Amino acid sequence: MKTDHLIELIVQDAPVRFKLSHMLQQATIAAILIAAIAFFSAIGLRPDIDSAMQTARFLFKFVITIALAATGNVAMFRIGKPGVPLRLSAWSLLIPLALAIAAAIVELLVMPPETWGARMVGHNSRLCLTIIPLLSMGPLACFLLALRHGAPARPGLAGAVAGLASAGIAATFYAANCNDDSPLFVLLWYPIAISTVVATGALVGRSLLRW
Repeated sequence: MKTDHLIELIVQDAPVRFKLSHMLQQATIAAILIAAIAFFSAIGLRPDIDSAMQTARFLFKFVITIALAATGNVAMFRIGKPGVPLRLSAWSLLIPLALAIAAAIVELLVMPPETWGARMVGHNSRLCLTIIPLLSMGPLACFLLALRHGAPARPGLAGAVAGLASAGIAATFYAANCNDDSPLFVLLWYPIAISTVVATGALVGRSLLRW
């Protein structure tokens, strides 16, 4: 390839990348607003939110979910641009899982074994499996529409990452309603709910983001 031709291609590609980043920024703002409106209008905070905020287990749920939303968002910004390295972003997606596992291990060490099963099962597994996917749908739509302005080399994977970022936002809001604060509950049920959103994103992205 001639140097002049390469430079021309780079110049043509630059506006597309700028536009994608701008669209994803706007989509992120819209995604958070949509999830917030849906949450506060239909679900709301748990009744004992004031006392819950005094406990480390409740607050650590947000450390996990915000880490998921943040790392998923960073990966999504990169995956929409062909040729951009993804390895570091891919490894960063393990941070929320590592945090959840570490918290669960601490709970196993400090709590009596006879309580482990009840803490893992919790009281709100059905709500968790329902609310997180439902709250994710608006953000997922925003992200998929924004990614259409890019050129992801792997549309299905791009859709899955969009689903992960959407689920991170939804899980952060749901954590403020969920009264199961056990890390064992979070480690079991949150990933199941999140995986349904990731699968949905992958399926939709495979056809919607193809170019």
